[in-house]
Amino acid sequence: MQLLETMKVGADGSIPLLERNLARISESARALGFRCEVETLRSAILEKVKTDRATMFRLLLAKDGAFELQLKPIIPLGISRLGLAARVVSSSDPMLRHKTTNRVLYEGATDAILVNERGEATETGIANIAVLRDGRWITPPVSCGLLPGTRRAQLLDQGEIVEGVVRVKDLVAGELIRFFNGRGVFEASYSVRI
Repeated sequence: MQLLETMKVGADGSIPLLERNLARISESARALGFRCEVETLRSAILEKVKTDRATMFRLLLAKDGAFELQLKPIIPLGISRLGLAARVVSSSDPMLRHKTTNRVLYEGATDAILVNERGEATETGIANIAVLRDGRWITPPVSCGLLPGTRRAQLLDQGEIVEGVVRVKDLVAGELIRFFNGRGVFEASYSVRI
């Protein structure tokens, strides 16, 4: 297993969420016993951006601190509907809070909302989510069992979303759901079936 971060590169060569990505991988490394030299990672990423005009980078960090930077194209998500995932996640699973290469739980859930044992929505396989309630966009708290996304943190800091429990039973077919990750903020309609 390796720690994983995916970062979008702006047209000007900037990486808007770089510091949030580095903070998250550093926190996960500390929690899981990985060696992580943040300054070395930052320098390597910034140098790579100068030489390779990629639109996405994927950072893989091994337990011993060795890392790899992979160039990735941005592939359109093509998601217009979000349904419910068939499998249930455990809100107490600490691994849900870390982005790793162990993605078995998320396979087949790119357009499906994961649900915990209490019937609470958590996230999709590739993005955090928010629903509109009483004029505010509500995103599930990390305690529901989800990855604390870097875009999610940015939106919380900017006051564009707030935390709150989203019960699956309260979702309405056709309602708009925002989903967001390092690529950006997107919208889809909720569908009981996908």
